[in-house]
Amino acid sequence: MTMYVIYAAIAVIAVLFVIGMVFRKNIYKEVDKLDDWKNTILNRDIPSEIGKVKNLHMSGETEEKFELWRSEWDEIVGGILPNIEEQLFDIEEAATKYRFKKAKELIALTTDRLNGIETQLQVMVEEINQLVTSAEQNSTEIGSVKDQFHTVMQQVLKKRGSLGVTVETLDEKLAHTKQLLEDFDQATEEGSYLKAREYLREAKEEVDLVRLSVEKVPALLVQLKTTIPQEVRQLILGIEDMENSGYCLEPFALMSKIESITNENEQLLADISTLEEIESMEEKAAEVTAQLDQLYEVLETEVEAKQEVAKAVPTMKEQVEQVDEQLTLLMEETTQVQLSYRLAEEEISFQEKVKKQLNELMHQLQLIVDVSENNSQTYTSILDMVEEWMEKIKQIQLDIDKGKQALNDLRQDELDAKETLIELRQKLLESKRLLQKSNIPGLPQEAVDHLDESEMKVITAARQLEQVPLEMGRVNVLVEEALSCVEENEQLIKDTIESAQLAERVIQFANRYRNRSERTRSGLIEAEELFRQYEYTEAIECAYQAVKEFDPSIVEKVSEQYTA
Repeated sequence: MTMYVIYAAIAVIAVLFVIGMVFRKNIYKEVDKLDDWKNTILNRDIPSEIGKVKNLHMSGETEEKFELWRSEWDEIVGGILPNIEEQLFDIEEAATKYRFKKAKELIALTTDRLNGIETQLQVMVEEINQLVTSAEQNSTEIGSVKDQFHTVMQQVLKKRGSLGVTVETLDEKLAHTKQLLEDFDQATEEGSYLKAREYLREAKEEVDLVRLSVEKVPALLVQLKTTIPQEVRQLILGIEDMENSGYCLEPFALMSKIESITNENEQLLADISTLEEIESMEEKAAEVTAQLDQLYEVLETEVEAKQEVAKAVPTMKEQVEQVDEQLTLLMEETTQVQLSYRLAEEEISFQEKVKKQLNELMHQLQLIVDVSENNSQTYTSILDMVEEWMEKIKQIQLDIDKGKQALNDLRQDELDAKETLIELRQKLLESKRLLQKSNIPGLPQEAVDHLDESEMKVITAARQLEQVPLEMGRVNVLVEEALSCVEENEQLIKDTIESAQLAERVIQFANRYRNRSERTRSGLIEAEELFRQYEYTEAIECAYQAVKEFDPSIVEKVSEQYTA
């Protein structure tokens, strides 16, 4: 038992030793990474980056920043990184003594310090580049901005008379720009390149605004102070003239819209002196002009509508008279047709409906004439009424034409029915002549019955056609039934004649086998009897059965010879 405890203790110690060796090895790897990171920072060419500032004017802000960056780098190299080096030794020592928790804490602390150094150096390099870049851009751009400044000063001086209320604001902006350029020179002299950059950017914006204003304001002022007010006055005069001429313009509310346009134009005049959003003001002025154009279009449309109405009314009067006359003729013709035909109730009620619609259009036409003569509505709305009226009268005209066509179709149906019945009688006669010509003994009862039925259907349809009043719907049904029956009869007679002729030939051909047997002889006698009784199909079958043992294809042979 004692030995077992000893072995177990040795095993535990061995395991702990292995685990400790693994932890130490991992910590040493972490220390090596941190040491490489520290050396990378130490070997970074930060002095060269800081040295770029020496090419600038070393005074004021630039000198202060230079000293600050150099001091920060010296502190990193001379103080912070050596201290990190000592911390790395402390980490290794703690790992050697199996103080892994303390080693991990020191690793995390060292990592944070190195990340802090990286961030500090990144900010430093960005600030150096920003300062150097600003100095270079300032040097490149200042000449152009000053030239543009002097140019716009000359333009403002030349165009003062056309710049109106904006002159004072432009002078203020030029004075402000001049001060900004002076501040730029002073900041540059003091080494404050970043501040100088801000002065230069603001000065450039002011110069661009003044240049844009000099380009846009003269034309904009002419538009706001002269063009738009003149157009408003002309529009008002045009409205007064049209109202004096009898136009009803009140529904358009033109004066309230003109008042709104005038107020908007005055507000633009008040706002232009500030020179704020000059481009959007140009767009707003264009919108005001567009609103005026729309009002002019309203007046032009009203004038055109009056001309269209004046031109349309006489035509409408003629048109309604013509349609009324056509409808009257249609109704009279319908009355005459009713003496011979039984018309559907829907057709009569439809014509009454059309008559009512036409009367309504007559009233509407009178209304259109009244409002146009009394100037009680806008001509635009009257023209809408005219166009709607035109569509309705066109539909009534189509309905009348449809009614005329219905009467024509009705009479045409009568003629077609008579012609069809004549053709059917002719077909019945031809079928009878064909029977006589064929010399067959007679017709089976089924064919006789069908022939009688065909003749009766033709007679029934003909009698219905003679009825007064004539009901063409019933006539058409009977004619269709007669046509179908006669066509079936025609085919049945043809089939019967063919069967009779085939039966006769089959029996004649089969008689050569008559004496072969008693059964054959008696079968052929029965086939002949069926033939004389007009049972031709049964006669063929009976003859076939009688001789099939001697000639099983007798029917096909006779049929082929017959058709050939």
